[in-house]
Amino acid sequence: MNYCTLEDIRGHVPETRRVEITDDTNPNATGAVKTEIVDKAIAESSDIIDAYIGKRFQLPLPGIPSVLRTICIDLSIYNLYERVTELNVSDGMQLRYKNAIALLKGIAEGDVSIGIVPEEAPAEMGFSTKSKSGDAVFTMDSMRSL
Repeated sequence: MNYCTLEDIRGHVPETRRVEITDDTNPNATGAVKTEIVDKAIAESSDIIDAYIGKRFQLPLPGIPSVLRTICIDLSIYNLYERVTELNVSDGMQLRYKNAIALLKGIAEGDVSIGIVPEEAPAEMGFSTKSKSGDAVFTMDSMRSL
């Protein structure tokens, strides 16, 4: 599941800059945004999000919480700029990336809510060698009588 779209990124990066960070493959430059590059950055960012939240929530999520959309936008923009080595990633952009990762860690640890209640862990399956009182179910005497 992708947590943001090209439309979401359009709201944060001007058209000329989107062309600059995606249409860099000379001699095949077209002067237009290469959506497949944006889609790849979004998919990679979404995979990172899943890696963090997957240990706490059943994936795929039933919907996309706004906080995850924002994180995905920040990670995707960072990834797009980073892939073009001639462009320097600004301090502000690096800070947003670091904050997004820190937020993901907080979500994974349960310190930050995304508005979805995680499913409870499944009950333990199998058997136990102890009774509910903590006494051993099998003792030397009970085993001899078998």
